[in-house]
Amino acid sequence: MPSRTLVTGATGTVGAYLVRELSKRGELTRAAVHSEARAWKIREANVELFEMDFSKTDTVDAALKGIERLYLLTPFAAGQYEIAEYVVNKAKESGVKYIVRQSALGARSEAIRLLKTHRAIEKHIEASGMDYTILRPNAFMQNFVNFFADSVRRTGKIFLPLGIATVSYIDARDIAHVAAELLAGELKTAHFGKAYDLTGPVPITMSDVAIMISKVLGKPVQYVDVSPEEATQGMKEAGMPDWAIEPLLELYAYQREGKGELVSTSVEDITGRMPIPFEEFIKDTAASFR
Repeated sequence: MPSRTLVTGATGTVGAYLVRELSKRGELTRAAVHSEARAWKIREANVELFEMDFSKTDTVDAALKGIERLYLLTPFAAGQYEIAEYVVNKAKESGVKYIVRQSALGARSEAIRLLKTHRAIEKHIEASGMDYTILRPNAFMQNFVNFFADSVRRTGKIFLPLGIATVSYIDARDIAHVAAELLAGELKTAHFGKAYDLTGPVPITMSDVAIMISKVLGKPVQYVDVSPEEATQGMKEAGMPDWAIEPLLELYAYQREGKGELVSTSVEDITGRMPIPFEEFIKDTAASFR
């Protein structure tokens, strides 16, 4: 049987977990990847690996053929809205019946550039005439592995311009579980046209993060609050382009204003289980920090 669900960003932080979840549930899934040879971590039963590049519209067109359900995750890149606009338009033309869009917590506020872009994409989906559900997750716990594990290993420190801000970080596995509930099996029409904020169980500060990592690793880890200027310099030295740095600085400022501390019950409401707490996440990923 042909695949009926397409997952974009299938090797990414959320996408890889979602592909595995759908595979466990027997869902016939097409996983969009840049290179099939490099997609070893999502080689699962019921999964069709499909090479797709958002910048090559012919590959997008091919990936959408025969698809009924779409998990739409677009990259943090210049032109993100235009990428999503094309995919949504082509999905409708190709006969896709249902879209689950991964957006971002606070998108409705349109308070900063990142959120304005996410909300613009949401509005385009809402106007498409297709059935949809919007997921708005907070910042990922996995970001600490992806971006700060090396610093913890080398210096025992985490550098961020967050002050004493509290953020309800969410484990990407919880986002994947929510998405799988929506996409697998019979379509759940009760979720059509809805937008769900997805968060972890409690808001925590960066000092809390450092304490929990220290406890699990058995060695001291320190949070160092840096200025936006110092953060900018660090990102430039890491090779990050200006178009990416400026929106991230806006996001950190937004979080310092307390806008990332919301706690939602949506993960439990949709999956029937509580979201994963940060300390459990650290225990599961401790090897990355050692």
